[in-house]
Amino acid sequence: MLKLALIVLTCLTCLGPVSAQSALKTVAGDYEGAFGSRPFHLRLHVRISSPTALTGTLDSIDEGVFGIPCTEFVLSGNHFSFTSPSTSDNYKGEISTDGNTITGTLTQGGSLPLVFRRIVHAANSATEESATLSNSQWVHFGPNRKLVYATTRKGDRIPDFSSAGYRGGGIALPHPTTRMKVAPKGAEDDTPAIQAALDRVAKLAPGVQGIRGAVELAPGTYHLKGTLHLNASGVVLRGAGSEGSGATLLEMTGDPHLAIEIKGDFQRRELGPATTLSDSYVPAGATLIHVADASDIHPGDTLEIVKPVTPQWIHFMGMDHLVRDGKPETWIKEKIRVRRRVARVEGNAIHFAVPLTDSFNARFYKEQAATVTRVAIIGRIAEEGVENLRIVAPPLTLRYHIDPDFDGIALDNVMDAWVRSVAIENMVTAVRVGRQAERLTIENVEVPSQATVTSRARAGSIWVNGTQILIDRCSITGDRLSWVETQSVSEGPVVVLHGHFSGNGKVEPHQRWSTGLLVDSSDMGDGNLFMRNRGEMGSGHGWTIGWSVSWNNTASRFLVQNPPGVLNWSIGDIGNQQTAPMPVMDGPKGALLPGGIVESAGGHVEPTSLYLEQLRERKGPAAVTAIGYRAE
Repeated sequence: MLKLALIVLTCLTCLGPVSAQSALKTVAGDYEGAFGSRPFHLRLHVRISSPTALTGTLDSIDEGVFGIPCTEFVLSGNHFSFTSPSTSDNYKGEISTDGNTITGTLTQGGSLPLVFRRIVHAANSATEESATLSNSQWVHFGPNRKLVYATTRKGDRIPDFSSAGYRGGGIALPHPTTRMKVAPKGAEDDTPAIQAALDRVAKLAPGVQGIRGAVELAPGTYHLKGTLHLNASGVVLRGAGSEGSGATLLEMTGDPHLAIEIKGDFQRRELGPATTLSDSYVPAGATLIHVADASDIHPGDTLEIVKPVTPQWIHFMGMDHLVRDGKPETWIKEKIRVRRRVARVEGNAIHFAVPLTDSFNARFYKEQAATVTRVAIIGRIAEEGVENLRIVAPPLTLRYHIDPDFDGIALDNVMDAWVRSVAIENMVTAVRVGRQAERLTIENVEVPSQATVTSRARAGSIWVNGTQILIDRCSITGDRLSWVETQSVSEGPVVVLHGHFSGNGKVEPHQRWSTGLLVDSSDMGDGNLFMRNRGEMGSGHGWTIGWSVSWNNTASRFLVQNPPGVLNWSIGDIGNQQTAPMPVMDGPKGALLPGGIVESAGGHVEPTSLYLEQLRERKGPAAVTAIGYRAE
């Protein structure tokens, strides 16, 4: 199937003459298609470049390949074909009467059916005659093909998200040497045998990058009555695959429980007295702050910046009158903490390599200045991974937060770790990322089915509360759930890249002020993407997200709102843009809340992927190749 997918990539994006401009308009537009049992998802963008020619691009989301040219696009009536000069393969098809479907066959020693369906754009979409993708005023290519960013009057901008992922982005996931092998025994519970192998590898001396090695599970079915614990650095649990007869299957049995835990021991130690932030305003996306005294701060130090949560700020955000069932709700109780490593120091100016994804406004904490403290974080583990296996729980119908449930993989107190090529079935939460997790990659995780939740509260399939997290090419199917959700008071960057989601679920920040989320080039089908004020929902979720971006996504509905003094962006999104008031549980609805910044609704923009272009610009084409995408 992969070979066929690559052949399609060399055939479908076309440039060539046709008989008349009226005929060109029949096929010009944007399409989506999928083929194969996996399946492989494609987006085809066809534009009129002259009265007698077409130009276009194809995006293969699953394989990260974009813009492969072809020739000899021939259109005759409702029949058309094109040829790949490099492979001599051809594609022939027919356009439906309404022009919304292209049904065809790829010929390459055999026939591969492939159907494209037109993406219906909103009324203000780019015209079909447009030869190129639109540009965003907030971030676009300059004359030298370098990204140019617009800023607010105070200097806020769309952040650079490219540090999300393993080792800060652009680094290939390692493939550790197998140190122990385990085969299925047909036992009632295989948990002890697998855990013993993990514990044995954990005692080995660490090698390059602190990696000890992998425990490799042979193909077959293992019964998992308990939780597998990876609590030492450099240990990887690897199966033989997640699909087919050669797969490694972890079948959860017994009472509901967590399948796999990756967790260290988090300890924070202050390395001296705190100084204070001296800037009256630090804009979102900034990599520079000024402090009262930087004499004890050096490159490589970890700084913790604490943003006070004051009554003045809570009132400004409109979060001081939340009530449910006659009882007051509290939006945020704790201070907001963000840690960044120092790149360089110039006097009292501190430069970071990773931008801040929230703003700091001194007018809201005049009596409680924002503090900046050198800290050491001790006890977190690193270089941990779970890969190439399938975890299955018994199908359950339950009430979320009330009934016990099966969960997949939980990661916390860990950095530079990964979950890749794992299928997780019938769980409430497939992957849970805790607050003290940093620089993780969740790649090619498939959630083909979800536990059935009957309660009003919805579960989150991928649940994120860490920083520098990349959720890449993941596929989730399910109704009445959040496919991906962020949690309370966490600072990004968090990136959802090239996701495929189906059902009537949504991608939605869940509660209490996270910042720095990018949802990039993802397909939500009939589902939704929300960046909004959840008001009195839950226990007072309120404003959930700020300084975040939806970029070149497709969904049924988008609800993107601007919190007071903060921006959220919807750029190049295809779907219905909506407005809404703050949800209240009792009493009348209020006024509509301010909408976010919406650009190019109904048509995608350049660059095709914001994250990949930011990564390419920061670290070069090799970084893009390292994470499995084409460098061009």
